[in-house]
Amino acid sequence: MADARFFTSAGPFSVDVLTERNGIEARDENMLLSGLASLSAADSNHLSFFSNIKLQAELAATNAGAVLVKAEHAALVPPQSLALICDDPYRSMAEITQMFFPDAARSRPPRGAIAESNIHPDAVLGDNVVLEPNVVIGAGAEIGDGCHIGAHSFIGHGVVLGRDCTIGAHTSITYALIGDRVIVHGGTNIGCDGFGFAPGAAHIKIPQLGRVIVQADVEIGGNAAIDRGALADTVIGEGSKLDNLVHIAHNVQLGRHCFITASCAVAGSTTLGDYVQMGGGAKVTGHVEIGDRCVISANAAVLRSFPADSEIAGSPGRLRSALYRDQAFISHQRKQAEKSKKAD
Repeated sequence: MADARFFTSAGPFSVDVLTERNGIEARDENMLLSGLASLSAADSNHLSFFSNIKLQAELAATNAGAVLVKAEHAALVPPQSLALICDDPYRSMAEITQMFFPDAARSRPPRGAIAESNIHPDAVLGDNVVLEPNVVIGAGAEIGDGCHIGAHSFIGHGVVLGRDCTIGAHTSITYALIGDRVIVHGGTNIGCDGFGFAPGAAHIKIPQLGRVIVQADVEIGGNAAIDRGALADTVIGEGSKLDNLVHIAHNVQLGRHCFITASCAVAGSTTLGDYVQMGGGAKVTGHVEIGDRCVISANAAVLRSFPADSEIAGSPGRLRSALYRDQAFISHQRKQAEKSKKAD
């Protein structure tokens, strides 16, 4: 759901305008829709979409005013929501999102968000804030007491920094709400576009309308990249520590007090519980859940969900005990084959 401090909507639009402009089954419908939201977050003023049968329970419980849906799934739409029939709900959602938020579709802030001078007059700076040379702060940004922002860093419009944050040089923070005592090392990008495209003959960019929420006492290493959410938010839980060159994709929910070491990546819409640890270079695919206190070994490639307290290793990732058993079996087979060869 779009936060008005970051995104300017061209809406509302009536359902008949949206369907006429985007090749959706025509509806003579004067219902006004003010924005877009996920199935779980939408209310009667929002448009949402359904393209993944695994989300059938969320569809049944949605309060969305209208839902983009394939004809074969129309009967699943609850009576309080209007079913808008289309061939590809994901692509139609991308096209309609561009109508509502044309600036976001071009990855641009709204006009007036950045002043000609380095510090926008609408920005609010707390007490004892230190700004090194060439820091740029956008409209409506709020910088908490005692923050220190390194040279050539960019704090975008609407961004909130809590108290006593330290932001390294050449850092970009946009579309984000940052808690107290957060440390961000130099060269990191927080709030960039998520990798959202509806594939086709010509790929359609999906404007990313979520935020990045970084809770208190998080530390983020140099040259990390954390994407903002598509419709929901990307969340980095309290006390978590991210090393250099970590990538967190859009809509990821990272729990409290996690350790994510260098060159790790977590793909979109994945949830990691509290106290999860990832060894260097490990990867987790999208749309899976990793339970509390899981430990993922270095260079593992995790392609499915795992329950709490799992120890995961290998590519594809599996329980470490199973990996070691398989390796022992292969080693035993090799030794047996060598003995048989010598005997011959």
